[in-house]
Amino acid sequence: MADYEEAWRLVSRLMAALPSGSHLVIGDSTATSEGMVAVSEAYNASGAVPYHVRSVEEIAGFFAGLDVVEPGIVPVTRWRPAAGAPDGVPDVDAYCGVGRKP
Repeated sequence: MADYEEAWRLVSRLMAALPSGSHLVIGDSTATSEGMVAVSEAYNASGAVPYHVRSVEEIAGFFAGLDVVEPGIVPVTRWRPAAGAPDGVPDVDAYCGVGRKP
C-alpha cells in the first residue's frame, strides 16, 4: 500500500479486534538511504507487485497506542542480538519492533 494512512488504518483495525496482551511485530525495509529508495523505485518500475519502503517514523506510527517492547523500534541488527554476536555489525535499511496491546 503506497498510501500510509490506508496501511495505518488497516493495522489499527486489525489490532482493535485483538484482545489485550496481543502483540504486533513488524520488520520491514525502510527508506533510510538513497540507495534503498533508488532500488525500491527501480523495482516498482519493473512491473512487479509494488513494494513501498517507509520512513522509520511511519513504521513507528503503526505502534501508536501499544506498549513498545525494549529495545524499541530499531534497525534489525540491533534487535536483541544473540550473545556472542560480533560487535560493530552495520545497520541495514530495515527496522523492526514489537508492541503489546495494553
